[in-house]
Amino acid sequence: MTPVYRQILGSDFDLLHPNVAWRYSIDSTSGVAQVATGIYESVYISSALPPPFWWHYAKRNALPAKSSRMVPFTQGHYCYADEIGRECLAVLRAFNYTTGTRNLNSLLVSGRGGLVDYFGDGPELLYPIEPSVTRAGELLLESGPMRWLGRGPKVGMKGLFSAQLKYIEGWDEKRQRFRCDATVRNPVIGEILHFRGWFTAVDQACTLRDIPDEAWPLNLVDREA
Repeated sequence: MTPVYRQILGSDFDLLHPNVAWRYSIDSTSGVAQVATGIYESVYISSALPPPFWWHYAKRNALPAKSSRMVPFTQGHYCYADEIGRECLAVLRAFNYTTGTRNLNSLLVSGRGGLVDYFGDGPELLYPIEPSVTRAGELLLESGPMRWLGRGPKVGMKGLFSAQLKYIEGWDEKRQRFRCDATVRNPVIGEILHFRGWFTAVDQACTLRDIPDEAWPLNLVDREA
């Protein structure tokens, strides 16, 4: 199989900084996972949206739980092919708040029309993803409007209620570690959330049996838009 980002980026994948390219070179045949540890220097949740919204999606591991600073975190990358043959990269994040650990899980899928990122245990949210490489060799991810996958009215998907994700990851030569910055914005509210910081990462042997249960959403969703 081909790693999900290489499938979409093609030859542009080789423009990534070598350490960033190493991060995203594993696939479902590699026999390895990647584990990162670091610090989110800032985690922000906007107060403009009602708390029940955040409680609901944080409980389902689709959003960070609360705003804070200097939050230790771990992040695991696990690759597999799902039941309909799509190459998948599961990203399991653990925010180690002083009040307890909260998770943010997502599943990046190389779909029929490009990359799709599913967030939460259900999954709950869907982002179509457009990857690119910056001049500095960073990986840049920009999403289309967020889609709700749960039950209930499908409000908040377009126009003034849309929410779009931007993520950038690069290598800090001076400090010899990775940096990351994830932001979700709305055209009216502005910044809805962000988490940004630094980390180091290592490969570790991993068979299909070793992949945590959380890497598989509760439901197989073939919707990609």
